[in-house]
Amino acid sequence: MVTIGAVLADAMAAAFFLLGGYDRVDKTIYLTTIIVFTVGGPLCAFLVSWNYRLKQLTSELDTAFRKDGMTGLFTRHEFYLRVGHFIKSSNPALSAGAVLYVDIDHFKQFNDRYGHAVGDDIVLDIGILIRDMMGRRDVGARFGGEEFAVFLADADYGQAAWVANRILAGCRAVKRSVGDREVSVTVSIGVAFHVPGQTLEQLVDSADQYLFQAKNQGRDRIVYGPSA
Repeated sequence: MVTIGAVLADAMAAAFFLLGGYDRVDKTIYLTTIIVFTVGGPLCAFLVSWNYRLKQLTSELDTAFRKDGMTGLFTRHEFYLRVGHFIKSSNPALSAGAVLYVDIDHFKQFNDRYGHAVGDDIVLDIGILIRDMMGRRDVGARFGGEEFAVFLADADYGQAAWVANRILAGCRAVKRSVGDREVSVTVSIGVAFHVPGQTLEQLVDSADQYLFQAKNQGRDRIVYGPSA
């Protein structure tokens, strides 16, 4: 665009020179003004438009990096950033809260049997359900296809159990009509409580271990770690 503008300006200057010359100051000023407005106006508009589009793209990429496009929950990366910062800024002598690791039971088989469109609808409903359960300082994320994590800030056993049971019961109520039958899903939940001095990675790993126990014990249940 800049190159085109320069060529156009040169062409206009040459045309004016051949037609009228630069023998007077007023002609030179007039010529310069015409070139600036003729070439500079569109060029400026193009650059402003391009800059606005770049800002839009930057904003869209930032949102895509931080938010899961399907559920509106945070991504795994953003979860670690936000919760990690919260834990580091909390009182090191106290528990920072609890992590709930939620996984949809037999989700691969569910997708294979009923199709990914139905599976996506189920994921969306559960994501909305989890969002509705969180408080202002809590952080919810979609970790993978059917995995979710919820950090409950400063939560004790009673608060974590209340939220976990509401999620468990709410997911049982998520249903979809497929053909002539109604299908539903269940989830397994592992709950780990932050221990003073524990890193977020260790906390999430503990919640994942309790989730694994919930799966092994028959699914559709909650397994809690020791309360801090």
